[in-house]
Amino acid sequence: MTLKRGVTLYALQDAYGRGGLGLEGCLDLVKNMGAQGIELLSDQMLEDAQDATDDAIAEANALFDASGLTRVSNDIFINSCLYRNRWLTIEEQAESLRKDLRLAHRLGFPLVRLVSRTNPAVVPLALPLAEQLGVTMAVEVHAGMSFDHPETAAWIDQMKELDNPHVGLVVDFGIYCQRYPEIATDYFRAQGLSEDVVAYIADIYASGSDGRRAFPRARHVQDRDVYEFPEDLRRLFKSPVDEVYAANASGYENTSLDTLDEYLPWITSFHAKFWQMVPDGKGGYEEASINYPAIIERLTRLGYDGYLCSEYEGQRFIVPGNPIPDVEQLTQHQKMLETLINGK
Repeated sequence: MTLKRGVTLYALQDAYGRGGLGLEGCLDLVKNMGAQGIELLSDQMLEDAQDATDDAIAEANALFDASGLTRVSNDIFINSCLYRNRWLTIEEQAESLRKDLRLAHRLGFPLVRLVSRTNPAVVPLALPLAEQLGVTMAVEVHAGMSFDHPETAAWIDQMKELDNPHVGLVVDFGIYCQRYPEIATDYFRAQGLSEDVVAYIADIYASGSDGRRAFPRARHVQDRDVYEFPEDLRRLFKSPVDEVYAANASGYENTSLDTLDEYLPWITSFHAKFWQMVPDGKGGYEEASINYPAIIERLTRLGYDGYLCSEYEGQRFIVPGNPIPDVEQLTQHQKMLETLINGK
């Protein structure tokens, strides 16, 4: 049983686009970091995506083959809001998923990662094709939507009912946050965030809780991710920035690592989320918001055999006008994973 290092190319979107690396440059970069696996974002990195020509597929496969990296997953998005006046029907969404399954098969990916809000109803409709092609469908248990979130719970209930090896989970480490990411706090500070609000939220995490548990869901509101703030917190709000900062605390969950024991049989891979790598005081780097040593120790003890794919999301908190250090941050994250996995 082995923990393997991978990279989701979500982590290199800026380098891919504005940095001019393109797909080949990104693959070379990941290979040179010593990673073993790769996740693709076909919607961004493959022309015509689902409807790619045979020549485009052949070119992409040649790049993957030359890199020597293992194809882990194609991270897809069922774009159910294509039209201004309506959502796609369930059958239309299922057909979109079928096209993505065919694309994954053409590219040699054994897994499609479904975005966290995918409607579970599409899965039984696409399952016969997934079985035929040998491609697994796995929804992402994403930050803000941990295992107990109503929509995630509905997916899990169906997954257990189907009891099929082609249906599973991709777990995002963002659900194992032990503090609000400092880079996000600094981003809001630049917009006038109140330090009283920072301290209030920090105390929630210090107590072992998080925003989703500390703030009750708003009543009589259809959106299940709208939360009510305690009156003592509301009194601290001095601007809309403070309320947005507090609301975002619901997206950095402090989920128990015991969930790994419970759900590991269904977990196909992990998104090793990070927002900011900082010096650890020992000559290396750490992600201060997530206890990576504890996660790696737990997965090793459980005998997990699969990929931890680095996923950088700190780019969203870079103050406009400043460079996005995605390559530097990814390099440091991969070095941290290597140290934790191999004990170097």
